[in-house]
Amino acid sequence: MINHLLSIVSLIIIVLAFLFAYKRNFGVTLALLISNFAIFIISSLYPEVVFDLGFKPTYLYENPARLYTLVTTMFLHADLSHILGNMITLFFLGIPFERRVGWKKFSLIYFISSIGGAVLYSMINPKPVLLIGASGAIFGILGAFALAYPFDEIIMPLPVFFVAFLTRIKVIYAAIFFGFLEIAFSFFSSSYDNVAHVAHIGGLLTGIALSYVLLRERKVRIGIVEYRNLEEVSNDVRLIDRIRYESIPEVRNEWMKEFIRDYRCPYCGGKLKIFRGNIYCKRCDLIFR
Repeated sequence: MINHLLSIVSLIIIVLAFLFAYKRNFGVTLALLISNFAIFIISSLYPEVVFDLGFKPTYLYENPARLYTLVTTMFLHADLSHILGNMITLFFLGIPFERRVGWKKFSLIYFISSIGGAVLYSMINPKPVLLIGASGAIFGILGAFALAYPFDEIIMPLPVFFVAFLTRIKVIYAAIFFGFLEIAFSFFSSSYDNVAHVAHIGGLLTGIALSYVLLRERKVRIGIVEYRNLEEVSNDVRLIDRIRYESIPEVRNEWMKEFIRDYRCPYCGGKLKIFRGNIYCKRCDLIFR
């Protein structure tokens, strides 16, 4: 059970951050960043919070009443380098992925991947050690992103010896690089570096599996329509051209959001959405590209 008042405060911070993100529509990724940093400050001043909200593999077998820590533990971090490494990666990885798939699927992949990583680690290492951090969730996002949009380019901190450099890289290459790195570490350094590499691998594999289930292409036949047909419902030719010719996915996504906010499908009048980087009408199964 929760024993410390500031642990309850930490839970309230998580809920409020997500409610604010929902109301203000600024994204789950930013809510995660805010809540993680806020709870890191609290837990640094009051370490009791870490023991209250942190997860131990033995809870799976001996103390099911504390299984809520499978969720709360992903908001805890050991030190400044731990949280900075995770949050910088989450910022550059999470924002473009959330824009691609939407906040609901992003949230499912994030939380379930973290739980999947923790469970796999617990099955292999059923010891009473604290397992904290958002790394499993972030690896899950990386795996899902790599399967769904392998050739999107993102900015990632890549380690060179003991220094990490921000580098633009295709998602699939980042997933392969970090996947093999974690496998190597799990064999050669897990006994002395105090890092749960198996949980990272578990998060990555869970994210890949969830991507296949949640983000794979629809099997129904979808019609493809040229963007110029959108001119039938919009006189804003300039906006349509920006959507058609913009090469930066994030910028193009913002132009599409502006369009679907003001216009509907020219064929059935249905509400338009963004589907895998294009404008899509769910009612008549048309993709504009």
